[in-house]
Formats: sequence, C-alpha cells, structure tokens
Amino acid sequence: MPQPPIVSAPRHRTHWHVLFTHFPISLFGTAFVFQVLHLFMAPVCFELATNVTLLGGTLLMIPTVGTGWYAWRARYQGANGLIFRVKIRTAFAMAALSVPLVIWRIAALGLFEEAPKSPGHWIYLAGNTGLILGAIIEGYYGGRLNHH
Repeated sequence: MPQPPIVSAPRHRTHWHVLFTHFPISLFGTAFVFQVLHLFMAPVCFELATNVTLLGGTLLMIPTVGTGWYAWRARYQGANGLIFRVKIRTAFAMAALSVPLVIWRIAALGLFEEAPKSPGHWIYLAGNTGLILGAIIEGYYGGRLNHH
C-alpha cells in the first residue's frame, strides 16, 4: 500500500514587533492617566502606578524600537515612505524622552516618593504628555500602515 505524501505545515513566523508594540503604548497611556488622576486626587497609589508603568513602558521601548527597525528593513525593504519616516522619528523621540525621564525621576525624586507640590511633578507630567502624544502618533500611523 503506497504511503500518502508527507505534507509539511506552513511555516509561520512570529512578528515580534507586532507583539511588542502595544505594550509601551498602553503603559505610557496608563502612566498618563494615573499622573492626571494623581494631580486631582493625590493618593500615593496613583503616583506609584505612574512610576511603575512609565518604567515598564520605557524598558519595553528598547525591544519595540529594535523589532520595528528590523521589520522595516526585512518586511518593507527599508521603504522611504512618509509613514515609515514619521514612525521611525517618533519611536526614537519617545525612546530619547522616556529614558532620561525615568532616570531623572529615580535620581531626583526617587521611584516611590510622592512629590505632588514640587515643580518636578509638572516636568514629569509634561514628559508623560509627550509620551502619550507620541503613542497616539505611532498608533495612528501604525493603523494606516496595516489597514491601508
């Protein structure tokens, strides 16, 4: 009796950038919301939540930017379209803002120390606002790229 031919299953590749990309966006958004809540309600837990989620978003920016760069080079052959230029510049700007912001926060105010009345609190909010604006830009252009 003849054996049926062996058919191999299609090989699926994991698109790491798709996996990573939503974590910094959601964590920066969450940090922004907790920061605003802390300004109006002032419980310590909101300040702590802001710091932890901002730290997590910043740590995840590194593999997100790296996998995005790789996906752009491999899947899109380094295409020089407007969407790619905006996304790359925004990603590097977000990384350049988030890393010093977290380092400054830990060095100047301490990661778990509440400082609602200090001018540093407003600087921190401005940085969080910049990150959420960057996340909105990234999300908008990422949606245009995938649903175009």
